[in-house]
Amino acid sequence: MAKVYLENLTKIFEGRVLAVDRLTLEIPDKGLVSLLGPSGCGKTTTMRMIAGLEVPTRGKIYFDDQEVTDLPPEERNVAMVFQFPVIYPGMTVFENIAFPLVARKVPKKEVKKRVEEVANVFGIADVLSKKAHILDAGTRQKVVLARTFVRRPHVYLLDEPLTSVDPSTRVELRTVLKKLQSHLGQTMVYVTHDQSEALTLADRIAVMNEGKLLQYGSPEEVYNNPKNTFVGYFIGNPGMNFIGCSVEEEKGSCVLNAEDFRVFVPDLPNSFLRDFVGKKIILGIRPENLEIHAKAVSGAISFLVILVEPVGNRLVVHLKKGEKVLKAKIPRQEMSLQQEVWVRFPLEFLKFFDGETLETIEV
Repeated sequence: MAKVYLENLTKIFEGRVLAVDRLTLEIPDKGLVSLLGPSGCGKTTTMRMIAGLEVPTRGKIYFDDQEVTDLPPEERNVAMVFQFPVIYPGMTVFENIAFPLVARKVPKKEVKKRVEEVANVFGIADVLSKKAHILDAGTRQKVVLARTFVRRPHVYLLDEPLTSVDPSTRVELRTVLKKLQSHLGQTMVYVTHDQSEALTLADRIAVMNEGKLLQYGSPEEVYNNPKNTFVGYFIGNPGMNFIGCSVEEEKGSCVLNAEDFRVFVPDLPNSFLRDFVGKKIILGIRPENLEIHAKAVSGAISFLVILVEPVGNRLVVHLKKGEKVLKAKIPRQEMSLQQEVWVRFPLEFLKFFDGETLETIEV
């Protein structure tokens, strides 16, 4: 177990490709932290630097209070799982899982005990005697994960380990990984571009883009209070709605003029928005927070339904007003194309972003 601290970590490839840009991040001891972001954002490079597989251009890496920046991988005592399962096809499942223990000359009795324990956790105890090459992709990844967790390293590093498995196995393994991390009390870093995985698994999420850390906090914090429009859109299914507005004053109230419609925010004298009158801002609201009404209600704005997407027991409804298109996520109900509905923007769910920096406006 170890706390991992990254201090101004920077990686430049070939002297010109900036992969990680001055990343400072503390991964708490026994915590499960997800590095989340799109492909090419620097998350895998960050993980490889933690493992010692990449040398930072600048910055330092600490495990607890010990600097490990220049230590080779074998001296860091980390375990890493890659996106695609790497197994030893000529070995049995038991031999695959036991390999890191045998390499460290762990007594045979202890090896057997630990292999059987972790095999039971991953539901592969019945295939321990089988050769690994005959297994399906999902079972192979379970073997790889079991081989990783049979050890007791300082840090577990998982680089998109569920990408290659089918959806049902992915859900199963999410649950197993969360239980394992909680039971073992081990530090874990989990790289993914799948925001649902990060929200499900992680204690804290580090959202990255273009090599930079954009936000670091609990899943609830990054979902409910995104620090910029990128985080708001990237996390969520669908992502947050954004509406460009100019801030105006009308009879002591604030009006957000989106050209095709206007949203009223009362009590301008006491509102932080008074400093933005005459300026452009971006109004944000999550699809599930929009109120949709079949009939006109006070404070609601009429929209036309242009697309309806069934998603399980919910509908994602695309709504158009002039040139503006919003998405609402609502319970299943009768909804037809070109139907007129009335949309209300509950004030408690509105988020505001600077029109130039795209950063959140602090209330």
